[in-house]
Amino acid sequence: MPTYRISESETRYSLIDPQLSKAGWKISDRSQVGIEIPVEGYDAAPSGGFTDYCLYRSNSEVLAVVEAKRTSRDPRVGKQQVLDYITAIERNQSFRPFAFMANGEDVFFWESDAAAQRHVAGFFSRENLERLLFLKQNGKPLNSVQIKSSIVDRSYQTEAIRRISEAIEKKRKRKALLVMATGTGKTRTIMALIDVFLRAHAAQKVLFLADRDALVEQAQTDGFKAHLPNESRSRIRTYSIDRTARVYVSTLQTLELCYDKFTPADFDLIISDECHRSIYNKFTDVLAYFDAIQIGLTATPAEYVDRDTFNFFDCDDRIPTFNYPFSQAVEEEYLVNFDVYAAQTKFQRKGIKGIDLTEEEKESLRKRGIDPEEIDYEGTDLERKVTNKETLKRQWEEFMDVCIKDSTGQLPGKSIIFAITHNHALRLAEAFDEMYPEHQGKLVQVITSKMERAPTLLDTFKKQDLPRIAISVDMLDTGVDIPEVVNLAFMKPVNSRIKFWQMIGRGSRSDETCKHFDWLPNRKKERFLITDFWENFEHFNMMPKEEEGAAQLPVLVSIFNARLLKLQLLLAQQPQPQSHGECSRTVQGASELVDDISRTIRDIRGLIRRIPLQSFSVKKAFKEVRDAWEDDFWNYITSDKIGFLKLKVAPLLRFVPHVRPAEEFFVNKMERCVLALLQGKELKPHIDSIREDVSLLPTNLQQVAERQVLINEMLGSDFWGGLTLKRLDDARDAVAPLMKYRRERPSLLFELGLDDIIDSRKWVLVRKGSEGGMSIAERKRACVSCGEENLIGALYETCRKILGAGTEREARERYNALCENERFTARQHRKAVRLLTRRWDHLMIHHRVPGLLRTINPVSITSALGLFLGRGFLGLASDLASDKTMFVSNTASKSVEKLLTHRRKLWEHSISAGTPIDVDRLRHSFQSAFRDFKAKY
Repeated sequence: MPTYRISESETRYSLIDPQLSKAGWKISDRSQVGIEIPVEGYDAAPSGGFTDYCLYRSNSEVLAVVEAKRTSRDPRVGKQQVLDYITAIERNQSFRPFAFMANGEDVFFWESDAAAQRHVAGFFSRENLERLLFLKQNGKPLNSVQIKSSIVDRSYQTEAIRRISEAIEKKRKRKALLVMATGTGKTRTIMALIDVFLRAHAAQKVLFLADRDALVEQAQTDGFKAHLPNESRSRIRTYSIDRTARVYVSTLQTLELCYDKFTPADFDLIISDECHRSIYNKFTDVLAYFDAIQIGLTATPAEYVDRDTFNFFDCDDRIPTFNYPFSQAVEEEYLVNFDVYAAQTKFQRKGIKGIDLTEEEKESLRKRGIDPEEIDYEGTDLERKVTNKETLKRQWEEFMDVCIKDSTGQLPGKSIIFAITHNHALRLAEAFDEMYPEHQGKLVQVITSKMERAPTLLDTFKKQDLPRIAISVDMLDTGVDIPEVVNLAFMKPVNSRIKFWQMIGRGSRSDETCKHFDWLPNRKKERFLITDFWENFEHFNMMPKEEEGAAQLPVLVSIFNARLLKLQLLLAQQPQPQSHGECSRTVQGASELVDDISRTIRDIRGLIRRIPLQSFSVKKAFKEVRDAWEDDFWNYITSDKIGFLKLKVAPLLRFVPHVRPAEEFFVNKMERCVLALLQGKELKPHIDSIREDVSLLPTNLQQVAERQVLINEMLGSDFWGGLTLKRLDDARDAVAPLMKYRRERPSLLFELGLDDIIDSRKWVLVRKGSEGGMSIAERKRACVSCGEENLIGALYETCRKILGAGTEREARERYNALCENERFTARQHRKAVRLLTRRWDHLMIHHRVPGLLRTINPVSITSALGLFLGRGFLGLASDLASDKTMFVSNTASKSVEKLLTHRRKLWEHSISAGTPIDVDRLRHSFQSAFRDFKAKY
């Protein structure tokens, strides 16, 4: 019998009693659960009424009252009734009981003197209600509790805690969203917030959730252990749950497997880290199950957080409860900003076409058995369809040329290279070791989840001097805190704007958080460098946010929608009744059509039966869709019913647990093939893809060998001639379960071995004030007529032209040409040099020097001279030191000029004598002289 047709007494016995038992209540124990208890003075006076259930404390006081209704009625119709009951009971004990309203399907919890009723996933246990009562009776205002400065000491962190407290307490919200840029102390802020909740008796049980193991471990060690050491803590495992702890940590993946072992009220406060990745599909159900105050935490810029996340955390108008963006953190010097250098090789920009290759390159390919005429690859095919070691080497050469070095100026600072795949990472490491054998393979380390002892490799990279460069695929993209990182290199295209900004966040930690200053330029961190080999900044600048690629449908939803369309197409083939009530004659194949329709309905209903009716998210929607579970619904299918199934039922398939990806994706391919057949579309692409999957089945396995005949037929051509829907459906049902045994596809990637060059170099300016807006300015377009950015741009271009020279002579020639052809006005020049001096190391990429145009700023000349010497451009340094126009102005001092001449003679003497040049001593001498000069004038 359908549940909505049963009586109230049957509802209580069949549905509500088991639900109370699941929450730990013993229905037969009258010291725990009272049935039909009169409420008026605890006598049987009819005017007082009877409670359906009373849930008792151990001292016989009533903790909660349950008002039950039959399933066909909304439980909230008994709201006034249960209010009268708890009001009457309150007169006979020290507190007002809690209230539940239930109908076997829905349960509402009501703390009547504090908040409105709310829909909950089930009943609360006795321990839950005792804890809630304690919090209610002993709670303090959150904002009356002093925030511990030992945990957070920054004003914005304190403000974040106060904003959340205000939303929870004054606005009576139970959810909040905290957006803080990576590196601004989210973990500390959350620990301080949890501490406030615990000391205010607003929470006793706290759960920290994340979707990655590294984030959970980080919260356990760097968070709770460091800042709340006296709180008992535990990590939730599917096989082990400690009920005595106060603070818990877990991955969402683990909790998804065991959340039904908890009651909805087992936690008072839940923190969801990087929640933008969690509020979708099946994880929504996990989070919605718990009736706790929920705080979402993310580093994703607010403008990129999706609407579903804002809705889940009750943030109106897509405004977070608190937002502390990257730009503000940089402005207030809690994070460091970055420079962007973009470069691409010829093959990346123009692709690799056989027709464009030289005869020498074509001959080289022929010797290795490759037909040049078949070479036709786009730049985006590199490391996906084809690889070229020389391209990797040119990228490494460019990176090593511009990267920020450590305090010695010899080795790169800590660097993360983002690779496309694990094999691409291995090829990058191999190319580097071939180019720089002097480092003995110790400078670079591949750190991916496929490496043996990957956590140890990551820990070594964090804490040890070597390796300096980590090549990562996803593992270091997010959630990894290495403050000393000063170089990021994108050797992969990134398609997600959210992920892109998370990756950038790996380098944003400030000097204050660093521990190993020898790894930093000049022993301090003021900026970091991004080297972009795939034009990611241009990509996200030009691509509107709404075109960033739609989220992929869950595979079961895709299969369901395909089957609905299949059903619709089959129904359209049915013969239509003729006029005068006569039916059309039976058409050929009518019986096959009926069979196809019946089989399709069976398959659709099979998917519907997989929807978990015990899911809280499904329960909330079930009243609207329950007809789809009834046989009568399927007796006559209309277009309206198909629309109903697609709009209302299909979304519930995202909550199906234990999806079998290999099997489901194969089923999806078969359904797409069926649709193409029904629609008269080209079948070959579908057939080729299905055949490829089938060809990867290992026939030496017994389970596969049993289907050997069918597999051979599908790999041949006869199977695909004269196709019928039944043949495809039968093959789908037989082969899909075998897909879990499918071998990996063989790699088609091959090495070309062609020479490549860097074809494009430029600096990229990111517009200030917004993580979202990126203003791209190529240096070749920079002018010197106005504006700070243009002045910096011209200096960048000057730097590139000089440092692109292969020899000192070529560098000197370019330097002289630039001095003659690119003159600033005195005012513009002073402004540019001031900017250059203030940001010398990061702007010029450390120990690289631009050809300074004629200037009157002595401090910049000192820096330029020292850096020329450091680069070994002795001739240029000599020119700079001897050029009187660089120093003489209307305020020049003769004593300074004499000192300069004296220093130049000492320097030239050391060169002629072949003795080593003490660059630091020479630089110090000039700096002292110019300090005197500035002090005097």
